[in-house]
Amino acid sequence: VREIIANALDEQVLTDTAEPTIFKDLEGRWHVADMGRGLRYEHLTQNENEQKRRHPQVIGQFGMGLKDALAVFDRRGVAVTIRSPHADITTGRRPKDAFPDVVTLHALVSPPSQPGRTGTDIALAGVKDEDVDAAKRFFLRYSGELLLESTEYGDVLARIDSLTGARIYVKGLFVAEEPKFLFSYNITRLSAALR
Repeated sequence: VREIIANALDEQVLTDTAEPTIFKDLEGRWHVADMGRGLRYEHLTQNENEQKRRHPQVIGQFGMGLKDALAVFDRRGVAVTIRSPHADITTGRRPKDAFPDVVTLHALVSPPSQPGRTGTDIALAGVKDEDVDAAKRFFLRYSGELLLESTEYGDVLARIDSLTGARIYVKGLFVAEEPKFLFSYNITRLSAALR
């Protein structure tokens, strides 16, 4: 779920569109929806994205996260439906071509059911509310921490809870907790070693 949210936030940054929405529908499915360009099945290939690599605020860059997330969802019995103006995508297990005894996870692509929609909506059936809450806690955007100061290297944040450690974020994504730090930090300018 964290990966799906990260992708929606990245798309918002790259396209300067509205805030992604995260909501539960009447059937109990969780949705993560952005207002970006819309996912295409070609995005399910593993490749570095130069546009994402150049942008200082984007979390993902390598083209592996969504595919890994789909595999985890499948293993845990979570049904995924992706709707974009370009296609509807679900997943299913199929024999590998020319190797009928090797069954692998495949993206099942069909024409878009909502060709006029803007952005991508990913619906997850079988995800618990607490899993979505836990995924959201990985992001500075949903943390409730307050910005105290910005520097060329990142942001200094007021800790929201004096009982837990300060939170360390890299480009808005939680990476560590430090009990002895007075403030939380969001590192936005990465050194080569940190990258």
